[in-house]
Amino acid sequence: MAYKDLREYLGVLEAKGKLFRIKNEVDRTWETSAISRRVFDRLPDEKRPALFFERIKGSTMPMTIGVLGASREIYSLALECTVDEIPERWAEAQTTPIAPEAVRDGLCHEIVYEGDAVDATQLPASTWTVEHDSGPYLTAPCVVSHDPETGERNLGTYRIEMRSPRRVGLQLSNATRDMWTTSTRTS
Repeated sequence: MAYKDLREYLGVLEAKGKLFRIKNEVDRTWETSAISRRVFDRLPDEKRPALFFERIKGSTMPMTIGVLGASREIYSLALECTVDEIPERWAEAQTTPIAPEAVRDGLCHEIVYEGDAVDATQLPASTWTVEHDSGPYLTAPCVVSHDPETGERNLGTYRIEMRSPRRVGLQLSNATRDMWTTSTRTS
């Protein structure tokens, strides 16, 4: 059974001792990435927690890091299986994908911005390699795309650079997969 939402999943991580909360205010431009790197580099995979930054300077939103990728154990909790069952769960998902479901109300409709009110830079994104990255990035977002010619849907993880309130960059770095092949096929 899938989690109802991110809040439910975070509750499971916390109950399993796999979520560490940072209560102090942190700077999203460098502190979130520095803390994350230190935690992930110093702890062995099986002991790594996901991180929940409660107070981000300049943002009204908290930030989570590592809720899928901090460890294999965390990833198995996300998929509701054991670590050894992860490949099987992926194979099952590839052969029997779940179609998206449009909803009229729900958590995704609590706050809606349109037109000039849209400001993607308000998302608490980190600058992961300070002085080397050109800006803050969402490093592991789930990006849903739709091929207008074939109707094929894709869900992938692509690095997104926050460039301005209404402009982001999407890194299509693997020339043999998914959105890269779709974007070059239509060019």
